[in-house]
Amino acid sequence: MPLTIPKPILLLPKVPSVLVVGLLAAQFFFLQIGHGPEPKCTLNVERPHYSTSLKEIRNFDAIKLNITVDCNVPQKYSEITSSIQKIRNNREALAHRFQVIRRVPEVKFPNLVVIQDLYSECPLGVWGTYKGEAKGYAMLESGKKFPLEGDSGKYMAVDCSIGAQ
Repeated sequence: MPLTIPKPILLLPKVPSVLVVGLLAAQFFFLQIGHGPEPKCTLNVERPHYSTSLKEIRNFDAIKLNITVDCNVPQKYSEITSSIQKIRNNREALAHRFQVIRRVPEVKFPNLVVIQDLYSECPLGVWGTYKGEAKGYAMLESGKKFPLEGDSGKYMAVDCSIGAQ
């Protein structure tokens, strides 16, 4: 007589597999709420330059400074204090300090604040070496303040005698 080994009775789930997968996905989704990307913002201070557009539009000789604040999450606004530094007598000196500026991002780009209206008089016919500096913070939609600080890098020569092309 042949020997028969009884098969163990496996407990089969009574819940359909689609429902199990759905429950796992829902659990993952709910655990991720509030755990979005770690906020990170970058302050970009461009090099000060002679503004040909101000010369053309307003007939005003100026050194212009452009700044952007780019975050990986939406911002409410950015608040920035900035200045243009100049080399005078082989030392760094303040050429112009701008008032504190608060800007909101455009609706289409909630992560980006652009500041393009910072300028200082440029004495016509004078060469100078300038650097831009800025610090402040980005107020994120989450209510968190993200501190910012940066400069444009090396001092660059600006020729205030070039005028509009």
